[in-house]
Amino acid sequence: MKVLLNPLAAALAVALTFPAVAEQVLTVDTVVVSGSRSAEDLLYEASSISVIKPDEQIVADNIPDLIKDIGSVNLVSDGTPGAKRVSIRGENASRTLILVDGQRIDDSKTKSGAPMLINPFFIDHIEILKGPSSVLYGSDAMGGIVHVITKQASEKPFSAEGGVAYVGSGNGFSEYVNVSGTLNKFSYALGGFNTDMGDMYLASHERVGNTSYYSKGLNAHLSYMPTESSTISFISEYFDLNAFTATTTDDPEYHDFKAHIPKWRRVKNTLSLELNDINEYLAKVSLSGYLQQNDKDFYSRMQSRSLQAGVENTQDTYGGNVQFEFALSDMFYLTTGYDGRVDELSSDSSSISMNYSDDDYKQTTHALYALLETYLTDTLTLDTGVRWNYVETKPGSTSLPPNLQADRGSGSFTNSRVVGSAGLVWQATDNGAVRLNWSQGFRVPNIQELYLTTFTGAIQQGNPNLEPETSNNYELGFRYVGNMLTADVALFYTKAKNYIETYRLGPMRPLVYSYHNISNAESYGAEVSLSYSMEQLMPYLDFTLMERKYDTGTQSSTNTGTPKFKGRAGLRYTDTYVNMPYFADVYARFATRSKNDNYNLDGASYFDNTDFAGYMTLNLQVGLTVGEEQQWHLYAGVENILDKDYQTTELIEEPGRFFNVGVSATF
Repeated sequence: MKVLLNPLAAALAVALTFPAVAEQVLTVDTVVVSGSRSAEDLLYEASSISVIKPDEQIVADNIPDLIKDIGSVNLVSDGTPGAKRVSIRGENASRTLILVDGQRIDDSKTKSGAPMLINPFFIDHIEILKGPSSVLYGSDAMGGIVHVITKQASEKPFSAEGGVAYVGSGNGFSEYVNVSGTLNKFSYALGGFNTDMGDMYLASHERVGNTSYYSKGLNAHLSYMPTESSTISFISEYFDLNAFTATTTDDPEYHDFKAHIPKWRRVKNTLSLELNDINEYLAKVSLSGYLQQNDKDFYSRMQSRSLQAGVENTQDTYGGNVQFEFALSDMFYLTTGYDGRVDELSSDSSSISMNYSDDDYKQTTHALYALLETYLTDTLTLDTGVRWNYVETKPGSTSLPPNLQADRGSGSFTNSRVVGSAGLVWQATDNGAVRLNWSQGFRVPNIQELYLTTFTGAIQQGNPNLEPETSNNYELGFRYVGNMLTADVALFYTKAKNYIETYRLGPMRPLVYSYHNISNAESYGAEVSLSYSMEQLMPYLDFTLMERKYDTGTQSSTNTGTPKFKGRAGLRYTDTYVNMPYFADVYARFATRSKNDNYNLDGASYFDNTDFAGYMTLNLQVGLTVGEEQQWHLYAGVENILDKDYQTTELIEEPGRFFNVGVSATF
């Protein structure tokens, strides 16, 4: 009952969410899991989801660059090109939940959001769910979810793929190799990569020093099927980043900020069991447990202010999930389960004048959830969900002097909350479906926001009196798949309360900030994705029109750092010459002016008002497939052809004109 639609229609629905760019469309049997925690045809999905599958003919050495052209997605950089974050529908990156194979990546001591420390070459596909999804996955999913599904084993005994790519923006190279196969009841998928990128080049080939990075990683996915209906799996991930940070801002307090991250390492091991078709009513049982360690060393300096600081963080996360799926009848399908995890954080910090440590901070999360799909008719489905969350954060110990310690309150921070969602999907025609949904968002303050004092050029102090952030999201969407035209249109409105941000404590302490629930926010807009197939030619357009407003109670502004209009438009040509498929894709990326009045909104940011001009860049990609079995893939591209000088975030400008070239092979 879970997959009800014509498979071809489902595949076309996937294609239209990211039309005509250098990512291949998904196969006809592809389904998504992010919107309901279980397999579902995309066309019958109540949530707004975009899906991409990386092509062999694409150059991207990180996950954010693979998804930056998805509607409502903006990349966020704190000056570290190798550690970009993702913002969805204008939300801060800390409100985007990052998942790998259904499990989150956490960072309890950050203002920038969870890092995407993920092997970009070991991916089956990526699902981007837009809008609050706290019913599905709990805290942090206020803006949406980026869900990375890793490589699956080949059905052959042995398959291999690998490639080498040159990226001109940093005059660097990436290399990767993946092998996989199935031998009777045993299957395996193994992968490794290495990226060595130099300092970034801006327009007119001006180089920004201290922006190079080096990353490497290993992945293993091993499975054993003792019976046809059961699978035991072990998944291991290793990612290590060595990166440098700089800025191009004119702000006098931060223009000479430099930093080095000699180690940012994520190691995770997961053991899972899956049982299928247990009886007439119990369709599936899934159990998983994992241990994840996130280690980060960070050293910064600002010569103009004689500041120097170092931080060494260690965060251990262990948790698990138990999920049951019930086919109660031809009308009802129920998914229910338990999520739990524990985050433990310790940190050693140093500056010119002091050394101190924060030890044994802990955040524990328990959640029960239930998602019910009701097939009202052959063409009308109702999805409802509810989740109970319980989060407890316990302060540890700190060696800071009392006058510098953050307020620790009366002890533990505890929050219990129930959130809900409801969505209708109507298959209006054989080619199209209308979706209408409501969902609640929910985010609990992390350990840093509640308890810690940190030094990053300014002093940030925690606040144990914070309230959780909450939101309500409403969305109306329509997907259409015709013989030539494909379209996906969504209208959305979100109202959020109790936004947490840093607040300047006053003129007597100009470089001291504390976290407060400083504002409410309203966002509304439209996401449009269109493509029109004319044999070899396919024009396409993907854009977002959005307005976002902050309100502190005393001041309000729609200048919140989010461009009101942003997107991509292009023309793709595909053909075959002497049994060699090739393509050419010429496209423009564009955005309108982006202003930020955070300084006037009660000092919510380190920076004064920012004002970035609108931009449009011209880009080109070409690719060719050769070989008796079409196993060799050659590609090249040039981005920002006109060498446009532009900026999208507060800290650093975007690269100028640069070239990409590479080769990959599959066997």
